[in-house]
Amino acid sequence: MEKVITMLKNYPSEDVAVVGIWGMGGAGKTTIAKTIYNQMGPTFESRSCLSNIREVWGQEKGKVCLQNQLLSEICKTTQMKINSIEAGIITLKDRLRHKKALVVLDDVDELPQLNALAGSYDWFGQGSRIIITTRDKRLLPMGCPVYPIENLDDKESIELFS
Repeated sequence: MEKVITMLKNYPSEDVAVVGIWGMGGAGKTTIAKTIYNQMGPTFESRSCLSNIREVWGQEKGKVCLQNQLLSEICKTTQMKINSIEAGIITLKDRLRHKKALVVLDDVDELPQLNALAGSYDWFGQGSRIIITTRDKRLLPMGCPVYPIENLDDKESIELFS
């Protein structure tokens, strides 16, 4: 957790920073991301944690549901509803760029998920921080620092299990 926080703090305070947490399923990526979110969240104007994106994305209306959740958590409003992915991209891009936000995108497994929820750095206000957890390192933006979750060796696994 401290290593990821250091990665986020290494960026100038006015830059938008993206950090990836990468590793196999069940290795603790979500736990690290949520702990950072809970620790750093109060220092941000707005924040959102989108959990289980892979699972929700596959559901009927899941894509729009995720966009609506991001919009309502960051902008603190439920008055505006997104009805399609395309409209969501336009709305999120317009509304988020004025907010310094902490965003966790958990369990991303397809590029369209990132494109619909955090299309580019200019979607977010100065000082925003985005944490992406994934099992597929190739999905992370070019140049984005990546924290690899190390698997436990046999001895550590047995110790944890016991």
